Amino acid sequence: MKLRDKLTFFFSLATALLLLAFGLSVYFFSAQYRKTEFYNRLLKRVDITEKMFLEKDSFTPEAYELIRGQFLNTLPDETEEVVPLSEGWQQKLSVSYPDDFLRSLQENEEAYFFEDDRQGAGRLFHLAGGDYAVMITAVDRVGISMLANLRTILVLAIVISIVIMTVMSHYLSGRILQPISEQIKKANTISDKNLHERLRVFNPDDEMGQLAIAFNRLLDRIDLAFNAQKLFVANASHEIRNPLTAIIGETDVALEKNREVTEYKEALARIQTEAERLNRLVNNLLQLSAISSNLSEIKRDTLAMNSMAEEAVAAYRHINPECRVTLSLSNHNPRVSGNKNLLQTALVNLLDNASKFSGNAEVTFSVEKMLDEVELTITDQGVGIPAEDIPKITQPFFRSENVRKIRGTGIGIPLTVRIIELHHGKFEVKSKLNEGTVVKVVLPCI
Repeated sequence: MKLRDKLTFFFSLATALLLLAFGLSVYFFSAQYRKTEFYNRLLKRVDITEKMFLEKDSFTPEAYELIRGQFLNTLPDETEEVVPLSEGWQQKLSVSYPDDFLRSLQENEEAYFFEDDRQGAGRLFHLAGGDYAVMITAVDRVGISMLANLRTILVLAIVISIVIMTVMSHYLSGRILQPISEQIKKANTISDKNLHERLRVFNPDDEMGQLAIAFNRLLDRIDLAFNAQKLFVANASHEIRNPLTAIIGETDVALEKNREVTEYKEALARIQTEAERLNRLVNNLLQLSAISSNLSEIKRDTLAMNSMAEEAVAAYRHINPECRVTLSLSNHNPRVSGNKNLLQTALVNLLDNASKFSGNAEVTFSVEKMLDEVELTITDQGVGIPAEDIPKITQPFFRSENVRKIRGTGIGIPLTVRIIELHHGKFEVKSKLNEGTVVKVVLPCI
């Protein structure tokens, strides 16, 4: 069911229930008022009948009948009778009354009853000669007719109102939902060929405007992801093509003609270097994709960061004996909860970048305890990063123009940032061209 049909149905249903409740209330209170009003009229007839009975001896039979005819029997189908309360008086009644009415009359000296369309009232009065019961019954034909007419009017009014409300709600819901339909048509035209297009925001303060803004933000993220994917593919192709081209070139040269053993060894060494570069690239890619987004899936231990820093420096010196890293440790030896291998990989990557992009100039590595956090700071004096490129360095394979000639994979920083995020840490970079870079890693302590 379409939203327009749902709105029409619910509006019509709500209107029907509201009108039905209103109609039933009007009818119920009208019926109660009619019944009460007619009871009051019956009581007045009881009073008149009682007075006529008391004054009966003051009139001649002819005058009594004349007055009785003028004042009594004025209600539709009215009956009245006055009977003395003697033994078995209920059997002497000329009109049939409900038993509970007679019992209530005798116990409370005043009673009422309602049976089908007939209503009745009665009262006891006491004289020196004995006790008497006055009972009046009648049918409120006018009131019943008016209620029937009211019922007909209410039914017609409810039915007509529901029909009108259904038509109006269908029309109004269509008008209200028209902007959504237009936005849907526009959204259906957006594809990977025109991701730059956006939905029009008519009023940013209403729900439709907020929906369009939310959708446009989603398109912004998708557009960013598409561009990042294109950049990833372009850079990955470039980085993978370089070692493959070098390997193929060296192989072609080596196989072109017979050469000396030393020449073959030199070619194989160059091939090995490029193959190792390609192997590191593939391993980094596999490691980046293998890291889970849920830290609970990673084995965690309590790690002393002073020891972690010393091991990372030692591991990097084994990889690059020519590096010059100065290590400054914290006096408090802060501890964190994390995975030792992943954190060591991140630190070695940062040390490698600092030394590589500074030509193995001096690099300082400090560990400092700050309240409930530990700060790991690596400072180099290298080529630096352009300010506009700093937000892009976390993208796989991205490399600034000023370091294109320096060998690298473009995977180290994205992998490092991912590891730090998994440890609920923060990664900060400050850099100036030709002056150096400061990388700060902040991890929560335990």
